[in-house]
Amino acid sequence: MNEWGKSIFAAESVVLIGASDQPGSLGHLFVQNMLGSYRGELYFVNPSRRTIANRTAYSSLADTPKTIDLAVILVPPQAVEGVIDECIACGARAAVIISGGFAETGPDGARVQQRIADKAGAAGLRLVGPNCFGIINTGNGLNASLGLGLPAPGGVSLVTQSGAYGMAAFTCSQQGEIGFAKVLALGNRSDVNEVEALRFLGEDTETRVIAMLLESVSDGRAFYQTARETTVLKPVIVLKTGRTHSAQRAAASHTAALADEYAITEAALRQAGVRVVEDGRSLLDVAAALDQQPPLKGRRVGIITNSGGVGVELTDLLEEQGLAVPLLSSALQDRIRRHLPAYGSATNPIDVTTDWPRFPEMYGASLGALLASDEVDAVIAVLLHRSALAPEVGAALMAELQDARRLGCGKPLHVCWVAGRDAEANRERLVRAGVPCHTWTRNTASTLAHCLEPQRQPIVDGNARMLPMPRGIAADGWVATGEIFGLLQSAGLPVVPHRIVENVQEAVATATALGFPVVVKGIRAGLVHKSKAGAVVLNISDQDALAETLLRLERDLGPGSYLIQAQVSAGSEWLLGAIQDLDYGPVVLFGPGGVWAEALSDVTMRVAPFGEDEALSMITAIRCPLFLDGLGLSTPVDRQALASLLAKLSFWVSSVPWLRDLDLNPVIFNEHGFHVVDVRMRVAMGRSIG
Repeated sequence: MNEWGKSIFAAESVVLIGASDQPGSLGHLFVQNMLGSYRGELYFVNPSRRTIANRTAYSSLADTPKTIDLAVILVPPQAVEGVIDECIACGARAAVIISGGFAETGPDGARVQQRIADKAGAAGLRLVGPNCFGIINTGNGLNASLGLGLPAPGGVSLVTQSGAYGMAAFTCSQQGEIGFAKVLALGNRSDVNEVEALRFLGEDTETRVIAMLLESVSDGRAFYQTARETTVLKPVIVLKTGRTHSAQRAAASHTAALADEYAITEAALRQAGVRVVEDGRSLLDVAAALDQQPPLKGRRVGIITNSGGVGVELTDLLEEQGLAVPLLSSALQDRIRRHLPAYGSATNPIDVTTDWPRFPEMYGASLGALLASDEVDAVIAVLLHRSALAPEVGAALMAELQDARRLGCGKPLHVCWVAGRDAEANRERLVRAGVPCHTWTRNTASTLAHCLEPQRQPIVDGNARMLPMPRGIAADGWVATGEIFGLLQSAGLPVVPHRIVENVQEAVATATALGFPVVVKGIRAGLVHKSKAGAVVLNISDQDALAETLLRLERDLGPGSYLIQAQVSAGSEWLLGAIQDLDYGPVVLFGPGGVWAEALSDVTMRVAPFGEDEALSMITAIRCPLFLDGLGLSTPVDRQALASLLAKLSFWVSSVPWLRDLDLNPVIFNEHGFHVVDVRMRVAMGRSIG
């Protein structure tokens, strides 16, 4: 356990500063919590009291009889800075500031918070908060939180930036649905942040599963790297709020328009092996399921149900989530059918029908057969009404599961619970035995899908040589087209043959060398979207047409340069983009390009650099994979060549920290391969991007 984690979660002595014996007060709640469970030395500080709960109440921290490991600060905000000074003077190792009234209130509160953090940092005093729910360690009974009573113990550790979710976790724990090892509410993150929390819990032997609610990420690149390391050791589930608010970026490029803050964060988390969920209920359900049952190693699911309709509905929902409900082999069906009535079905879903007296036998035998087979990777038992009401059914499931575990079976069992309150005691027995019970079909399918083991690609070496900033940069950061093509060509990207010319004579010579037909693009300062301005002319077939085109463009656009390109035959069009994100660093985007780029907004993203395996997963993750097959209109895409191109681009953008955003759109794929046809690039002017 690292030092700050030990000071907070393994504190051998704790002082409550602002403790109270007044019922209903914050100080009284914390006194109740700590007296009820904490197994270390506990001290109270309140200058207005001599005793609290029949214990000595000290006037100040300096009056306590020993050096304190952890101070829990419950005083009004205007008194917090003085208390921190006292903690520093007395040698306290860490402090949890429950009090609010700091950065969340505005600039004045933020300045006070920063001053407190600076003092603590200089003295080596670690801080959690301010404005936080508190901390919990069920292992030693430490409950310095706003939740009344200690939650049930378990292997899930929760990190939250929302106090309300701390309360929600308590509710679920008290209902027996989840057990916690530790809870850490970060509050305003004046010191300890989500990166340190993730690293600590990744090393913590009492934590089997990490669940995190994040409103923002203070250092995206560090969080991504820590998550990659941690998910190899244990599951990490993240709920990131703020999906509907796009980042405030200028959207002059397709890449910038498509790469909002949430999309980048979600892509980075998934790439790191994190399971990303969309609501708090799912966060806790998935965490509990992964704590109680093994992760899902494959996509094949066996279903046992006493309702054919629910079985079909569940099958649809599972397949929508990317899982499969396969037809069982004849041999396995025969083994199961021996325990079913004549009108039952052993195909999958296994329908035990309405033969109520035989439910325990049928559910138990079917589960045993599925767990012992190599035809499914997980089992869902639907317990609907009568099967849920019979305690013998749950007992049969638990007995078969225990037998399978003794034989080394690592398949998960989940229950789809469709029953009323009159069956609640039976559900609770299953949950206490470590069998996750999900209400209704959609929740069951979603939770099991999130339990699927993430595919992790090897980490590639990102220590690329940094390249200098290019020439030809306008005041607003846009880079000259010819300069961009030169950079990409040097990086080994398949740039279409081209040349920048200044007049008709140079244009004719270039077109003759390239071979007609050619494309002409007008290059003018501030002209970013050339097609919209009528500055792109295709299929110029001879010298006369070329001369006429240049004269017209000069008349419409004014004098300037021209890009002459070889005409590329038609094919599928793709967007390859990149940005230097302020949080996550270089990020590469991929999706359908041309007119489809923003019309579909179908892009996938990865933090750069990455290898070809990661690029392949990126390619196949688009929502419209039929585009890759050409839709009968163009040559099917060479996915391996595209993966190589994306990986090459990812390494290049990792070597250009001055990049703001880059569009390669379209990149045309035809029978001759890939061709980078048009490009746009901006550099980050006047700010440092690492």
